[in-house]
Amino acid sequence: MFCPNCGANVQDGAMFCAGCGKPLGQAVCSNCGAQIKPGVNFCPGCGKSVKGQEQSVSAPMPPPPPTGGIASDMKDVQPGEVVLMDTGHFPISYVKNMMTSTNGKLYLTNQRLVFKAGKLQGIGGVATGGLFIPNPKDAGKSKEHFAILLSQITSVESGWANITVQADQKYKFGGMTKTREWAEAINRARGQG
Repeated sequence: MFCPNCGANVQDGAMFCAGCGKPLGQAVCSNCGAQIKPGVNFCPGCGKSVKGQEQSVSAPMPPPPPTGGIASDMKDVQPGEVVLMDTGHFPISYVKNMMTSTNGKLYLTNQRLVFKAGKLQGIGGVATGGLFIPNPKDAGKSKEHFAILLSQITSVESGWANITVQADQKYKFGGMTKTREWAEAINRARGQG
């Protein structure tokens, strides 16, 4: 599905466009009032052909969250800044070098790319069964937190489960899903897409 306002690719069922923040109204069948997804030929509610039928658009969804973008847990949003994407509940890793990485969350705003270490990211702990269990005394000691201004990013590459961002240095984020969408969103936000 694409946003009728800015043309951004929008996830099916989304209430707001991740590209411009506009509410996405749904077309409804003039016969029964059921919601109709773009591109369908028959109403899912009554089976009537909707091709060529004038469809009304339902009332816009409620106003967007105060940030103007997606609902996010990012607390240090600057005035005029909109959170466009975040990596969700599962942590990703910021790979500092071959031997060091930090688990956390990645946010894309209309001004910067922000990484924050997870609350349970510890310095010491026990590795068991492929999982790292931080020592409770050390939990939260890793305060890895940085932001890269979009204007400083020179390139973005997506891999199978990672993205690499080139700015003042190379930043690699791993353990990710939708890497191609992330690279495209970063390039769009910095005016390169």
